[in-house]
Amino acid sequence: MRLRAAAALLMVLSLVAAACGGDDDGGDGTSVSPSPTDDTTVPTGGTYRVETDGIAYTSGGDPSGEYLGISFGLLSNLLDRTLLTYPHTDGAEGNSLVPDLATDMPEISEDGLTYTFTLKDGIMFGPPVSREITSADVEYAFKRIFTESVVAQYSFYYEGVIEGAEVGEAPDDISGIETPDDKTIIFHLSKVTPDFPFLVSMPATGPMPEEVAGCWTQAGEYGRYLVSSGPYMYEGSEELDASSCDTMEPISGFDPEDHAYFVRNPDYDPATDDPSVRANHVDEIRIDLNTNVADIYDKIEAGEIDGAVSSGNPPPDVLQRYSTDSELQDLLKSGGDDRTWYITMNLAAPPFDDIHVRKAANLVMDKAGILRAWGGEISGQIATHIQPPALTGGTPTAEEYDPYPSPDFAGDEEAAKAEMAQSAYDTDGDGLCDADACKGVVMVNRNTEPWTTSEAVVVDSLSKIGIEVDVREAEDHYT
Repeated sequence: MRLRAAAALLMVLSLVAAACGGDDDGGDGTSVSPSPTDDTTVPTGGTYRVETDGIAYTSGGDPSGEYLGISFGLLSNLLDRTLLTYPHTDGAEGNSLVPDLATDMPEISEDGLTYTFTLKDGIMFGPPVSREITSADVEYAFKRIFTESVVAQYSFYYEGVIEGAEVGEAPDDISGIETPDDKTIIFHLSKVTPDFPFLVSMPATGPMPEEVAGCWTQAGEYGRYLVSSGPYMYEGSEELDASSCDTMEPISGFDPEDHAYFVRNPDYDPATDDPSVRANHVDEIRIDLNTNVADIYDKIEAGEIDGAVSSGNPPPDVLQRYSTDSELQDLLKSGGDDRTWYITMNLAAPPFDDIHVRKAANLVMDKAGILRAWGGEISGQIATHIQPPALTGGTPTAEEYDPYPSPDFAGDEEAAKAEMAQSAYDTDGDGLCDADACKGVVMVNRNTEPWTTSEAVVVDSLSKIGIEVDVREAEDHYT
């Protein structure tokens, strides 16, 4: 269980961008040319050069195990087509489902327990497999989800839902999945699951060629050998020798600790896709690791790179300049990120195993100060509950639901101390956490802005109720 602290902020994605591919004549060997499609207003070609302060992989890029929003986005946009997917756009429209591998939305039985999908013709795996995707390839993805050694991080969504699905040794068959022919896959559920269509849109369910993925059944292995089903593939995929498990060497274009280089998949047929759902305008996307966030944004301003895949918002000083300088404002793009950033407290470790300590921490937290440290209102809005407004239609609002209110969201020290006084860790009832467990409480934080900028706000807030924090910053904050 993860407890959402009151310092949670509903973040808005802000992006500082330069022109893709450099200047008009294609600096650094890139170029931009008119689109050959009907939509000639969107240029195609060139290389989109990006740096990131944190490689966002928790399972080495293996879709079966990845469980972070950034990696989900890279997989579903570029590499991994699923039975259903989302229109890759902002707002409520981006939260709806549309067919992807499937020809249409599923046929659902009257009792709600059987879902039948029919696959489109002509959707191919990229090099080196270069063959048409079948229902068996989708079934194999589910077999990997239930293979314990793969460590599929959200197998619990499907276990107990699909008949016969249970994590353990690699299954030969799953009784609740039928593939009567190459174009049909049928799921038999053990209980009515209205969100099942959403579950088959997650990257772990995308098709995998067993002749390659079957060689890599330990956690985090398959990512460096991943065979694409999307519009892009890792650079060097065509050089993967898939004639046997022993002949395969990692694909050069992907190293989960250093870089991810994407090039067009020659076996991708745009006619099988919908450009309003998934566009593929640039020829290449190159993402490199750079833990110096300030340097990333200096390079963007200098035109050396085109954007940032950031683990948080741009640094506050960058946001301030781009949001107030009339010459820079058009280069600052922001949109709903559909997620909540929050502080977690370890419920199994003192003093946070006491509910009164947890409530006091929520009440005392200067949420407004954290938001300022993140760059102010352009960075997001303060959350009073876990759900982003785009997922709930905007309700409940902070006025309708705020279990830990404080004036101007700046923290309520008096209320926090009253709550702390009820805790076993406040031995004299003065509202301060004074037991040994309240000293040297370890807080693990990222070592880049805006996380470091807001760090002092958190430490100061907790000190008001007697909790002394020992901050430890991690360079690799994902693993």
